[in-house]
Amino acid sequence: MKAYRALPLVVLCLAAACVRSSPRLETRTFALHYLALDQVQNLLMPYVDDTRPGAKGEMTVGSGTVSVRETADNLDRIARVLAQYDKPQPSVRLHFQVIRADGAAGSDSTIREVETQLRSLFRFHGYALVADGFVTGSEGTTTRQSLGGSGGPYGLTARINGLSGTGDSAIVHIVVELRFPGPGGSFETSVGIPAGRTAVLGNVTGSTSSTALILTVRPDLVAN
Repeated sequence: MKAYRALPLVVLCLAAACVRSSPRLETRTFALHYLALDQVQNLLMPYVDDTRPGAKGEMTVGSGTVSVRETADNLDRIARVLAQYDKPQPSVRLHFQVIRADGAAGSDSTIREVETQLRSLFRFHGYALVADGFVTGSEGTTTRQSLGGSGGPYGLTARINGLSGTGDSAIVHIVVELRFPGPGGSFETSVGIPAGRTAVLGNVTGSTSSTALILTVRPDLVAN
């Protein structure tokens, strides 16, 4: 019987069948109404793959529009993101309270909501409201106000740096400076506060070592 030698099996294929094809890209242009350039870039870049081999995503922001070249799925995601964020931002109302803490036992019904929090943070016997005021603004605005009251006047400067999150999860980012007569003279702080929650921004020594001035703020969102 004649012997046959086995030959190596050679598989040939067309490039289109053997090489993984690149995804199909489309281009869409979206209208912009309220978002700033840097906001658009921060929001949309996670959906634009500009390192994809053979099919790089692209984004071009113009005057009032953004054009994106991407896969259909990512373009649909971008449309949903813009629908959620490219709309009028709410105004922010800040309620500030200047509170005197001292060794005299007592409570003040006007600060009942925050007094429990103060007693967990400090060891003073008494707390009393000496000045309060409201400031309303939008993202990027700075307001100044003089608050009258015992031991005042108190100069208040508040800048609303921005909002993150929406609805019940919104965080208000502010920079606050309080100026007042007496020792110390002023203090400044930067903080992010959940909307609808009261935060203690800081305290400084009052006219004596046994007293202190405490500043609190509650941010609330106001629909435009």
